[in-house]
Amino acid sequence: MAFFARPVAGARPMQTWARHETCARLLGAVVAGAVSSVAAQAWADEPAPDDEVRVRGGQAAGFVARAREGDTPRETTDAASLVESLPGVHVRRLGADDGFATLSIRGSSSSQVAVVLAGVPLTGGSDPTLDLGSLPVWPGVQVRAFRSFAPASLGPGSLGGTLVLSPPRPADHAVTDVYGAYGSLGAARMRVADARPLSVGELTTAVSASRSDDEFDALAPDGTGRTFARRRNGGHAQASGLVSYVRPVAWSPNHRGSLRMTLIGQARRQELPGTLLDPTPFDQLSTSRLLPVMELASEVGGGTLLLRGYGRRDEQSLRSRGTFSATHDGDAFILAGGALSYRRALGERARLEVVGDGSGERYAPGRTDGGAPLGARRSRMGLGADVELPLSRGLTFAGAARVDGWSDDGREGGTRTELRPTAHGGLEAVTSLVSFAAHGGTTARAPAFVELFGNRGAFLPNAELLPETAKTLDAGFRVTPRIGALRLAVALTGFSTFAENLITFVPVGAFGRAKAENIGKATLLGAEGEVSAKLSPFEMRAVYTWLSAKNLGEGACAARVGECERPRLPGRPEHDVVFDVAAVLGPLRVRYGVDVVAGIAADLQGTVLVPTRALSSAGVRLAVPGAPGLDAGLEAKNLFDLRVVTYDGATGPVPLPASDAWTYPLPGRTLMASLRYRPTGAISGP
Repeated sequence: MAFFARPVAGARPMQTWARHETCARLLGAVVAGAVSSVAAQAWADEPAPDDEVRVRGGQAAGFVARAREGDTPRETTDAASLVESLPGVHVRRLGADDGFATLSIRGSSSSQVAVVLAGVPLTGGSDPTLDLGSLPVWPGVQVRAFRSFAPASLGPGSLGGTLVLSPPRPADHAVTDVYGAYGSLGAARMRVADARPLSVGELTTAVSASRSDDEFDALAPDGTGRTFARRRNGGHAQASGLVSYVRPVAWSPNHRGSLRMTLIGQARRQELPGTLLDPTPFDQLSTSRLLPVMELASEVGGGTLLLRGYGRRDEQSLRSRGTFSATHDGDAFILAGGALSYRRALGERARLEVVGDGSGERYAPGRTDGGAPLGARRSRMGLGADVELPLSRGLTFAGAARVDGWSDDGREGGTRTELRPTAHGGLEAVTSLVSFAAHGGTTARAPAFVELFGNRGAFLPNAELLPETAKTLDAGFRVTPRIGALRLAVALTGFSTFAENLITFVPVGAFGRAKAENIGKATLLGAEGEVSAKLSPFEMRAVYTWLSAKNLGEGACAARVGECERPRLPGRPEHDVVFDVAAVLGPLRVRYGVDVVAGIAADLQGTVLVPTRALSSAGVRLAVPGAPGLDAGLEAKNLFDLRVVTYDGATGPVPLPASDAWTYPLPGRTLMASLRYRPTGAISGP
């Protein structure tokens, strides 16, 4: 949510959002490596070539998972659904599809994941936690989840990894992709993308729109476990568009390049239902976003010189009727930045890229009825380098290093400057059957404006905050045997993280206000396994992640006679399972999936657990006979209509609604029918 909206989104600052933000931020055990390079393309309708099931290069720098809209086994309803089945990624939904959802990568909190769209950072000082529902989805959009370690060329990164969205790319031939869907909860979706060459250059256009009312019956908190009430004010409406034009340029016969201009626009209205215990039936958040990007690439000295300039302007207006809430109108988040990088091959396989980048960020409050937030500014400069160096046949070293400096001005809250280096390195050994990769390094996240300067409402300033930091090690292997017609890929990774100076909000005084403090330390140990198999006509994929995240912060010791038991960090699952099995029978594809989440602590002491949920889904896709390029689909989520779970109370089982977050219920069974028309092939990503 936005800088100003933190004390309002749940309608009661200290009863809802401050509580959940505290849990999310203290969960800063953050980060951790990743595993497996099994991409979502392996689940495409067409069989993948042999090299798709072998480990490809690039894992020496860090593990990364990919997915592309239109190629995933499950229907893509929103950006959250596109990333939630990736290894190492956990999506925390506060309601139905298209509603508010946050992202965690290997135990990080939502504010510790950087998000980049078309080369433009969407997270920063003004808005450190991004709502995944606000991200645009067009045909061909590709997402990449860098776990913990990201290339220096992407920018300063963050403590818990980086999520990159790349829009559809230009094409040297005409390609059109049209998608439409209608389903439960009043959901309707439309996406269109077109890429085609012009007489000079290439043009890509894309539009998307969706709406829903997202009203469903949820278990009422009356203790009986039998009463259901309508959950209202959860709907949304949004539209987005993209125009991208690329044309070749030539400075001289020996200096050629390209100029790319991209413009992205969005508008969204999101209703805010609040929690079961504290509903907000009238609150609404209206947002708009404009992103212009210009990139100039040129061949220079045997390498490629890239100059990028970008801007971002977000406007948000919050209408609220809560007792402690404030109505904000026209608050603006403004960002302008640029980067200059040079990439060159060193020999046959070595590569070096150096980058210098900078940005200016501003939060400008609009009209406010209630406690007004403070305006703030941030100036940032950074230098970084990525290197990839083959050491011997099948053995590669890769590393990245950055130095970032920033200066914050909180007006009435004061100013501060900071300089922070980060670096990581890794090795990858590849054979025809097995690959092994290991990485180690440091990451960091700068405090956000609301943490540093407060907002005159529920949060007090603390200009002395230190950046959150973490040291991470990870290592894993992947085996890709082929036994007759069976194609198999098995991956296993272990990871460990020690995080310091974690930032969390703590209550101050008797008036429901909070102050950000560096009180957190945490350790995170975990393992992740992934198995994918294909034996025509069947396909299977399973991902399992185990986390042991301990809170080492002050006051986190669970009192016991003669010993101290450290509680688990709240808000993230100890066990997370994603499983899909599919069968392809001629033009028909049938899928069944299960998602299991268990062991989420709801409190700082780790004594209250969110009940385990196991949700099933199923889908059918049909290539319509006699209509080349036309597919019809039917998708069911929460197939068995699981809406009530129980946890062990002091006097026996207590019924609660199925949820990802405490008192934010998930809907029951939903259905969605869709049509897709690709007369000239699929829109491609990068």
